[in-house]
Amino acid sequence: MILFKRQKNNRQPIISRVGLFFYDRPRISIAIWLVIAAFGIASYSTLLKREGFPSVSVPYSLVNGAYLVNDASKVDSDIGQPLSKVITGVDSVKTVQVQSGSNFYTAAVQYEEGTNPEKGSAAVEKAVKAAGILPKQASAKYQPLSIGVNERGDDMLVSFYPTTGSQSAEKLFAKAQAAAEELSKNGALTLASRVEAIDPFVKGIDPATGKPAVSQKLFDRFGIRQNERNNFYQSQIIGIKGIEGFDALELDAQLNDALAGLNSSPKFAGYHAEISYSTAPDINGQINTLQKALLDGLAAVLVVSAILIALRASLITVSAMAMVLLATLSFLFLIGYSLNTITLFSLILCLSLIVDDTIIMVEAIDAQRRHTKRARETIQKATSKISRAMIAATLTATIGFAPLLFAGGILGAVVKAIPVTVIASLLISLLTALTFIPLLSRYFLLRPGQLGHGDSGNRESMAHRIEMLAAKYLSRPLLWSRHSSKRLFSLGIAALVVGLAFIVASGFIFQKHVSFNIFPDTKDANQLAVTLSFDPNQSIAQTQAIAERADEIVGQKLGVNFDRASYFETGTTETANLYINLLSFKKRDITAPQMTKQLNAAFKDFEGAQVKVGVIGVGPGESPFTVRIQTENRKAAYALAKDISIYLRSAELTRPDGTKARFKTVTIGNPDTISRHNGDEYVDVSAEFDGKDTSTLVELAQKDLKNKFNGQKLAAYGLKPSVLVFDLGTEGDFQNSFNKMVFAFPILLVAIYILLVTQFRSLLQPLLIFIAIPFSLFGITAGLWLTDNAFSFFTLLGFFALLGLSIKNTILLTDYANQARRSGASAVDAVAISLQERFRPLIATSLTAIVSLIPLYLSDPFWEGLTVTLMFGLLSSTFLVVTVFPYYYLGAEYLRLRISRRTFLYWLGVNIVLAVALNISGHTVFVPLLLLLTAIGWPAAAKIRSGI
Repeated sequence: MILFKRQKNNRQPIISRVGLFFYDRPRISIAIWLVIAAFGIASYSTLLKREGFPSVSVPYSLVNGAYLVNDASKVDSDIGQPLSKVITGVDSVKTVQVQSGSNFYTAAVQYEEGTNPEKGSAAVEKAVKAAGILPKQASAKYQPLSIGVNERGDDMLVSFYPTTGSQSAEKLFAKAQAAAEELSKNGALTLASRVEAIDPFVKGIDPATGKPAVSQKLFDRFGIRQNERNNFYQSQIIGIKGIEGFDALELDAQLNDALAGLNSSPKFAGYHAEISYSTAPDINGQINTLQKALLDGLAAVLVVSAILIALRASLITVSAMAMVLLATLSFLFLIGYSLNTITLFSLILCLSLIVDDTIIMVEAIDAQRRHTKRARETIQKATSKISRAMIAATLTATIGFAPLLFAGGILGAVVKAIPVTVIASLLISLLTALTFIPLLSRYFLLRPGQLGHGDSGNRESMAHRIEMLAAKYLSRPLLWSRHSSKRLFSLGIAALVVGLAFIVASGFIFQKHVSFNIFPDTKDANQLAVTLSFDPNQSIAQTQAIAERADEIVGQKLGVNFDRASYFETGTTETANLYINLLSFKKRDITAPQMTKQLNAAFKDFEGAQVKVGVIGVGPGESPFTVRIQTENRKAAYALAKDISIYLRSAELTRPDGTKARFKTVTIGNPDTISRHNGDEYVDVSAEFDGKDTSTLVELAQKDLKNKFNGQKLAAYGLKPSVLVFDLGTEGDFQNSFNKMVFAFPILLVAIYILLVTQFRSLLQPLLIFIAIPFSLFGITAGLWLTDNAFSFFTLLGFFALLGLSIKNTILLTDYANQARRSGASAVDAVAISLQERFRPLIATSLTAIVSLIPLYLSDPFWEGLTVTLMFGLLSSTFLVVTVFPYYYLGAEYLRLRISRRTFLYWLGVNIVLAVALNISGHTVFVPLLLLLTAIGWPAAAKIRSGI
């Protein structure tokens, strides 16, 4: 229903005037765009610093120290328990987790979201000192947690090791300290603010003797492939912290040069130093992937648009896309962003999004030049026809990324760069399409011999003739039925059935065949992690010997696929984590998950420790399912923990689709350590799933365990039901952030609806345009199923990107049909004309976006979920838009002419209530089906009269 009447005005629209401004001033325009291009190239090659992840402040801090009493219970009673109580009472503290060992303690403090960790750490330190709870013999260190490879926030690590034999930890540490001083004083590491050996010892006072005492807390081992052998060495870690705003690639280059001098120095003969952790290789790999994907994608755009439109038009399209990317890089530099994993990810995602505006504008100019003989008039008419649809589609796409702003916690802080980068690129692409493309068209498309030759003749390419023929056949049923209400009614019912069939099928596939996991296991990767949980009552020397045996197994099993590995100084008497770099997956025949399976089998009967091998891929890694038994009754807690672990080893979980999942590697917390959560002592049981859909299985596991160990069962242990607490760790944090984004989705739709109401001056047509969203669901679910990908954070990103791409198609058809209606055409003729005229840009933008993503899909398993969502969803949506959407437009026109505004608002209110009810009841998947049924079923149930 139309809200406002269009006023007649012969004055050119402001958008056309913007395009003509740049068209009429070619020298100034060329100069402006050359400056932008030069700045973009400089930003990419020089100005933008390189780093692994964007610098973010995380609301955590650590308190740790030594209390050399050789008794975990005494450390807990003297420090752990009172420390938990004091820190819990500090303002802004959310949780505190304290671990008390025989000689050491650690308190991990989490603050409320938005708390500055430096200020939080200072407040905790002040409170602890004021309480005076720490014994004089105990040491304490307070530090905010930094994003880095370790709790110190180091940006790079160097493994320093003797090349032959072994030596005492004290001697190796002293030599590593000397090496660190050598690296610091030679002036080569200008980008490093700190270079120091990580002290594996803790110094304190022995309460029994009152004398100074030293205890080794940490150990490290380093492995590297040399001379076709995998060798492991006793090692000492040297940590390097970069200065503020450092470039990771430059620091890596400086460190390599400095180590070359160190390794050749006679002062360190018999020792060697190697970089064991650096983000530079990953950044280089990501940059290379980006460059290749962009170049391949631009080449695909060139070829596809040359076939579907014209060669000169494709050259303009590719040039405009390159300009958008360069301008976006300039923008990132100006707002202080870096070139990192997240911004690179965003730029790759932008590749498929910026295709739309450029192709739509180029095609409009290319089509209009056939009907006019003056170049300037061609620009004016082309922009006036498609500018409003372009603006609506682009703004819709930008709003589509707004839910990412609702992601809280660490995830929200890290991914903030995604919506900023994408929204910037979309707005820049719109500006480029309206200004830069008319400028280029002046020289490539609008020469005198290229104007006014119509749509016939030998000048049209074979592809264009095929497109015209396809559009003609698709519109033929519409023209065939325009004078018969029965024919229109029959076609409307058929279109309704087809649309519903696709949506119902998508719901079925999603429920039965698509798993849900926020960060699913990657299909391949270049890193593995080996976690050793040592048996109780082991000394540091014994656990180091056990780690040495584990290293031998790793080296033997991985063989030529091994590159290097290090424990990063994480080895203790309780656990150790070996981080392994593999040969690039592009150079080996076996995948990382396959190697993981082999290693887990090799460690099945390993003595001295429980060993778990996993792939380091997307996200935070595999998050264990953990049950905390919170009680001071330690004996009862361990008895319950033992029974829970026995149950979990045999339990089965039944997914919604009927398939089964089991637990693996079930472990009970180390009895040598006393743990507290917010002051409450607890014993934990951890387990992992044999399936990849962790997020789904976590929910099932909680329900299963609550049913098995209910209040009556817990009473038998002398415990209350409240002692059983589930700790999801990072999985829980990410689920909360993910749920916030999903919750924001209805708000997103309302914002898009308001935008479209403003653009189309109609309450009904924006809902019609939304039909493109459920049309894409079949492609998304079928694509994820066929390629064996879970619905995850990355598919959600793809879905947000798909909103703008799919809605763009319905916006184009609806806007052009409205223009035809205003020119006097009937509804049937208007939608037929729209289909014929807009078929080529609609198909060209969709196919070009799909083809541009294929190189990215093939380049790295990291991108599969995202690219599959975009490609298959766009295929599904485009197919249904060109086949059944025109009949939905007719139904909407029927409603617009015959239903009052009051009745419409009543219908809208009822649907909103039903949609909210379905969402609350957990049947969100049926919301799109509800909207489609009520929106299409209503007019389809009535007779569609001829002439509408």
